[in-house]
Amino acid sequence: MRFSPVVLLSLVARATATILENGQERLNPYPGQADEVSLDGSWKQYANDAGEISYKGRWDSGFTSWWSVPGLKFGFTGDKLAVSFGKHTSDNVLVAYRVGGLDWEFSNVTADSAYQFVKPESSALEDTEYKDEKTFEMRVTNWVQISSVSVAADASLVKVPEHNKTIEVIGDSLASGQYATYEGLASWGFNFAAGLGNVEYTITAYPGICLTDKRCYGGDARGMKYQWSRASDVGDRANAAFGDSPEAWNFTAHRAADLVIINLGTNDEREQNNISGDEFYRNYVEMVEEVHKAWPDAQIVLMSLWGTFAKSGSTWVQRPIYGSEVKQVHEHFKEEGYVHYFDTSGILQHNDISPGGHPTDVGHLKIASHLMQWTKIKFDWEFSATGPEVQHDTTYWNNQESYKRWVASRRSM
Repeated sequence: MRFSPVVLLSLVARATATILENGQERLNPYPGQADEVSLDGSWKQYANDAGEISYKGRWDSGFTSWWSVPGLKFGFTGDKLAVSFGKHTSDNVLVAYRVGGLDWEFSNVTADSAYQFVKPESSALEDTEYKDEKTFEMRVTNWVQISSVSVAADASLVKVPEHNKTIEVIGDSLASGQYATYEGLASWGFNFAAGLGNVEYTITAYPGICLTDKRCYGGDARGMKYQWSRASDVGDRANAAFGDSPEAWNFTAHRAADLVIINLGTNDEREQNNISGDEFYRNYVEMVEEVHKAWPDAQIVLMSLWGTFAKSGSTWVQRPIYGSEVKQVHEHFKEEGYVHYFDTSGILQHNDISPGGHPTDVGHLKIASHLMQWTKIKFDWEFSATGPEVQHDTTYWNNQESYKRWVASRRSM
């Protein structure tokens, strides 16, 4: 089957408000709904291009977000904060936000509206003075357009210093968290990068995309080898907006990645796309060369593809895909010294894969945890995340029939 675009979690939140937790519905699956507000003279407004606002991940020149969990971050003073969203914001899209290193909260937002995420009575402001600088961070499960950011009339925005390391994750639905509890915010890509704590990160991942530049599943989307150099992803929304002329991503205008993690090939291998091992290998080599050309000093990590699990007698057997081809790509660049191989074999078990074929929340955490430790040992990077558990308020799904029905209902939306 052809993969659908990333499912809008907001539709689930508003339509069914269902997150399964070991067979039971979670009572408050999306805490933190923000109020829609009208901006009057009690607010000071900053335009979307204000220097105090740092955009994380990929945004186009119109300040519209793309790919997986893009976000924005800035400091602010005062006791209230609002964000205004432009006309290219998806209807009722779900965003996650937090102050400092506190728990993530969740709110639906929609186009041509302003929402107040911080109020004078917000618990996040406890133990802070009016003029104290607080940090605000927002991550987007799907797509928004930022129009402006507003604070109290006598308060201000403040530029937040960036971390000195940058990570780029390049992948498909597995890295973007499709069908995980909070989509990209429950993905191994997010858990890995955010879990390190001392890095900036971009997750350039989208469901259904092939590494090979092919229109997979019979659609109009191109492969990552081409689309990686574009600001927008390969969804229907992007195709409607840009057609065959998507906006180029200006690599020189953004920080170079220090570490690049590539997890691609699952869609190439599907019967509908039928990309041979030789073709996959050639395209993978060219993809690595493109990444190295853009960021000559980056270390590039090729992740093996865990594939599927099949019952064999009284046990389950893992069946990786493109195993020899990914190793061949590593061997091709081995003497160059900047390409590395991360073997995912044995990390996941059959019940870490959901009935829909994607990692469960536990599966995502396993991958992220192993990759974090490997990165620490391999590159001598330290863990420095502050605050609560990175994967906030998520559930650990079982392989249960009720979950299968729920996934099917989400796919039909």
